[in-house]
Amino acid sequence: MGAIQILGILVLIVGIVLIGIEFYMPGFGFPGICGIICTVAGIFLTGSNASERIITGVAAIVLIAVMLVISIIVFNSKKVKSPIKLDTDLTGKNLFIEEEDMQYLIGKKGVALTDLRPSGKGEFDGVRLDILSNGSFIEKGKTLEITEIKNNKIIVEEGK
Repeated sequence: MGAIQILGILVLIVGIVLIGIEFYMPGFGFPGICGIICTVAGIFLTGSNASERIITGVAAIVLIAVMLVISIIVFNSKKVKSPIKLDTDLTGKNLFIEEEDMQYLIGKKGVALTDLRPSGKGEFDGVRLDILSNGSFIEKGKTLEITEIKNNKIIVEEGK
């Protein structure tokens, strides 16, 4: 075994480890890109002919697939906390406000905190709300009146 093949094996191992690290990081970034480059370079440096490179490439793919399956099994167990998956459950009542429960807002007066083009923010009785104008542009600072609740959206008009 020559020095090039030993270097190829080392580069291949580094590439596979970097791809394994990428499994635990959200998104696709530096370890994934470097891992792919190192794995491909390691495959070409390890094999002296095309058939050896194909065998090495298939072995690397199988090893990466096994690592992926093992990481999925480990992180789906409740014993290990996944750095990617959110495990917190939202509990309690009234996580979603029904349209009927928002009807009391109709007629409330407030002020535009942002320009409404047609959406923006407004303040009503000290509470900031996401609001929609009835289609017209309303400048920041203008008085508003809530006229309608439609599909859980608060529709406003410029106050008089």
